[in-house]
Amino acid sequence: MKRMMHGILVMMMAVCGSSCVALKGEKHTYLQGGAMKVAGAEVTLGFRPEGTRSGSVMVTAMVVGGGMATFDGPFRWRVEAVGDEGKHELLVVHRIRTRTAKTGRDEWFPESELGRSAPFRRHPEQAGKVRARYAIPGLLKVMPETDGRLDVWVDMSLKVKNRWQRQTVRFKLDPGVKSQNEFLFLPVEVARSIGKPLDEQPDPMWE
Repeated sequence: MKRMMHGILVMMMAVCGSSCVALKGEKHTYLQGGAMKVAGAEVTLGFRPEGTRSGSVMVTAMVVGGGMATFDGPFRWRVEAVGDEGKHELLVVHRIRTRTAKTGRDEWFPESELGRSAPFRRHPEQAGKVRARYAIPGLLKVMPETDGRLDVWVDMSLKVKNRWQRQTVRFKLDPGVKSQNEFLFLPVEVARSIGKPLDEQPDPMWE
């Protein structure tokens, strides 16, 4: 398997060289003021736009190319917690509620699709810290300009030193536009991702 993957990487490098994908444009997303404290960990929401405006160019992880793009909803979304090494162990999301200000949508995410656990792993950038990423299944079908402000309630539990602590937090998110200027070196990113868990894969489009 390793020999086969090495052959694939060599072929990709020969075809497209070192710089394969360049993305420029703007990203319509949701902005949060800061992290929420839960059982000593800092908890945030992450969003990754999956849509583009008419006339934009969409470039996905394994496509060689580039272009100008205006990224928009719907979104991949996740709960991310940063805790202390040797202390925080697991993260579980039980329930999620979303409410939009402009369109007045008030919805609960199906509990049947939640309830699994996400482990805390050593943080790649912060010494002494661990990070858990809880990917929420499916897409968050909201559009920042159309739906306006977004409130999200997350009912979650954290396992801390073998004890569970449960809390519900409310995120107040304002719509915003950010510059998207990413240069992705595809063969390098693919090489780095081999053998890593999904929650440690490169993800430059996440906010």
